[in-house]
Amino acid sequence: MSEGIGLINGMEIVEIIKLLAPIIIMELVLVGFCLYRLRVDRVKFLPKWSWAIIIIFIQLIGGIAFLLIGRERD
Repeated sequence: MSEGIGLINGMEIVEIIKLLAPIIIMELVLVGFCLYRLRVDRVKFLPKWSWAIIIIFIQLIGGIAFLLIGRERD
């Protein structure tokens, strides 16, 4: 009855995991790096707790936004 959707149609769960694993790992590394930089750098525009929420809950865009505009550079 269930035919699946688009690319997932006919794929095994193991194939889907292999496809998504590098993306998930890169995202986790980005979030970890951003949270580390948040801890050691001074920030602009928002308090640190706000940047932490943005980094964690707005995946990819939140981390990139913090790195580009949220921290004060020396």
